[in-house]
Amino acid sequence: MSLFTNDKVSTGVLIGALLPIILVVAFLFYSATRCGSFMGCIEHFQLTGVLYKIVSVSLLPGAGLFFLWSKFNKLNQARGLLLVTLFYGIFVLILYMI
Repeated sequence: MSLFTNDKVSTGVLIGALLPIILVVAFLFYSATRCGSFMGCIEHFQLTGVLYKIVSVSLLPGAGLFFLWSKFNKLNQARGLLLVTLFYGIFVLILYMI
């Protein structure tokens, strides 16, 4: 699969951007069975102050992927992933301040 064999920054950015979003949406859909609806879950988690924690935990698999790519000398992919993770960290900080 060429997506994982090419050592490009854009590959790291793409995977780093999609992985946390997929994880958060999957968790919210799983939790929607208890909350009643998808938007109801988002509102509930935001009111209880848990939404920023959910988003920050979704960044952990990216950290594992960063170290894996570093070990296999895919440094450009690791750089792209690190760049997106920093942007997500700023987003989590903004969510925390709201």
